[in-house]
Amino acid sequence: MKHARIAVVGLVLLAAACSSGKTTGEAKPAGTTESSTSTSSVDAGDSKLTSVKPCELISSGEASEIGIKSPTPDQALGAEICQWDGVGNGGLTLAVQAKEGADRLNYEGDVKTPSQFGKYDGFTVAGAKKTVYMCHAVISISGSSHVQIIASAGAATTDTAKACEMAKKSAGFVAGKLS
Repeated sequence: MKHARIAVVGLVLLAAACSSGKTTGEAKPAGTTESSTSTSSVDAGDSKLTSVKPCELISSGEASEIGIKSPTPDQALGAEICQWDGVGNGGLTLAVQAKEGADRLNYEGDVKTPSQFGKYDGFTVAGAKKTVYMCHAVISISGSSHVQIIASAGAATTDTAKACEMAKKSAGFVAGKLS
């Protein structure tokens, strides 16, 4: 199960780190690009997510319904994340990004399907970066914050539909807790 977790975290990092922004030679956190403007205030979406613990966004009952277990908190690229093992195979990773909008995620070459999760707009990406056993669901909380969910049906399968079902159901649970 740890191998599935490592693969999922790797894809979270890949999707966040590979931006289409220009390279300046200056070290910056992954997922950032040059910007000529800055803001000193935090919008409602940002403040809403700053105290959110990803492992608390899916209850044990909901986890059982999705087929995941054993939540483990972690961090990746400055985002709070939680990883669940799949019951049998696969798993789920949930990343909360309080200071980066969903438009900063790199899904270049992938098909983003617009979706609605509760009151939030978002999108899904089936088989992102040619991983046919995974599906991403991204909830746009504000222009500068989002929640990314990556579901895996297991690397030994090509069941993208199963992974997308897990991702969408999880996104619904998460959106309900953020409303």
